Amino acid sequence: MQRPTLPFPEGASPAAPPPAVPRWRQWLATPPRLRLLPRNGWLRWGLLLLPSILATLYYGLIATDQYESEARFVVRSANRPEMSGTLSFLVQLGLARSQDDSFIVQDFIGSRDAVAQLKARLPLDRIYGPAGADFLARWPSVLYGPQEEQLYKYLKGMISVVHSERTGISTLKVRAFDATDAKDVADTLLSMSEDLVNRLNGRLQTDAIASSAAEVRNAQERLITAQTRLTEFQNRELTVDPVRNAVALAELIARLSAELGVVQAQIAEMKNGTSASPQLGGLQRKAVALQQQISDERRRIADDRDGLATRIATYERLQLEREFARRMLANSEAELLRSRNDAARQMLYLERVVEPQLSDHATLPKRLRLPLTMLGGNLIFVLVAWLIYSGLAEHAPSTQRARSGQF
Repeated sequence: MQRPTLPFPEGASPAAPPPAVPRWRQWLATPPRLRLLPRNGWLRWGLLLLPSILATLYYGLIATDQYESEARFVVRSANRPEMSGTLSFLVQLGLARSQDDSFIVQDFIGSRDAVAQLKARLPLDRIYGPAGADFLARWPSVLYGPQEEQLYKYLKGMISVVHSERTGISTLKVRAFDATDAKDVADTLLSMSEDLVNRLNGRLQTDAIASSAAEVRNAQERLITAQTRLTEFQNRELTVDPVRNAVALAELIARLSAELGVVQAQIAEMKNGTSASPQLGGLQRKAVALQQQISDERRRIADDRDGLATRIATYERLQLEREFARRMLANSEAELLRSRNDAARQMLYLERVVEPQLSDHATLPKRLRLPLTMLGGNLIFVLVAWLIYSGLAEHAPSTQRARSGQF
C-alpha cells in the first residue's frame, strides 16, 4: 500500500497558522486618505473641492446684490499756525486739520452709540433685512442674531471709515441692499458726526470761557456795589462832589480873609488918626464878624467828626473803589474776549469733501473674483495636504506604500 504524501518534510512539525490581525490595527494601517475619502475619484475630488463648489453656488446664484455709497470728509480747526510754502497755501484754503479730531469722528462712527442713534433715525430692520436678501448677508440671519450687539457686529462689516494720513481726508463707505438706503445711511452718519463736532465745540467754548465769564460777573457786581455806596453817600451828604464844595469854601475863606485885611487896615488907619471916627465901631464889629465867619468855615473843613475833610476822604475812597471796580471789569471783559477768540480758533469743523453718491450698479458681491479666489485657496490647501501625505507615506511600510499609490 502506498503511503500518502505529507505537505511538509518527514520529521518536521506542521507550522502554526498566522495570528488574526485585530480590526483596529487594520484601520490604523489604512492610509488616512482612505479612511475619510471615498474610493471613487470623482467623489473624492468633489469632497476636496467642496468649499469652492459651495462658494460658486452662493456667490453665483444666491448672494444678493449690494450697493455702496461713498463719502469723503475732513475735520479741521480754525487755528492756522504760521507756515510757508504749499502747506501754508493749503492752510489758508481751510484745509488745516487735526489728526486726533479726525480719529474721534472715525471712532464715533464705529461705536455702539452711533449704531443706537442710527437705529433711532432710520429703519435698519427694513434696510438690512429686506425680504429679497439672502440668508447670509441680511440682518438678522444665521450668522447674526436680532440683538443689539449682533447688529453692532453686523454693521461693522457694512460700514467702514478709512483715514488717509497723507491727505487728512476720511473716506466713509456704506453698503446696503438698495442704493437709496446706502446713501441715506451715509448721509445720516455724516449728520450725526456733525452733531458730535458741534457738541464738542459747545463743550470747548463752555469750558474755555466759564472762568472768564465768572470773573466778569464778579467785576460787574463789585462795580454795582461801589456805585451804590457812592450814590448813597451823595444823597446823604446832599452833595455831588465834596471836593468842589471844599474848593468853594477855600475860595470863600480867601475872600473873607482879604476883606478882613481891608477892614483891619481901615481900623488901624482910624486909630492912628487925630480924631475919633464914628465909623470905627462899625468897622470893628465887621472885623469881628469876618473873623467869626472865617473860623466857622475853617471848622466846617477841619472838623474831625463831620468836617468836610472827613467827607472828602470818604468820597475819594468810594470813588477809588468805583474806579478800581471799573478797571477790573474792563480787564475781565478783555480776558473774556481773548478766551472767546481762543475758543473760536480751537473750534472744529467737519467739511464734506465728497457728498454721498447714489450708486447705479451693485459693487458686491464679486461673483467671479470671490469663487476664483476660493478655488485657488482650495487647490493650494489640497496641494499642501498631498505633499504632507506623500512625505508621510515615504516612511510607511512597503505594504502601505503600495496601497497608497492611488490618489
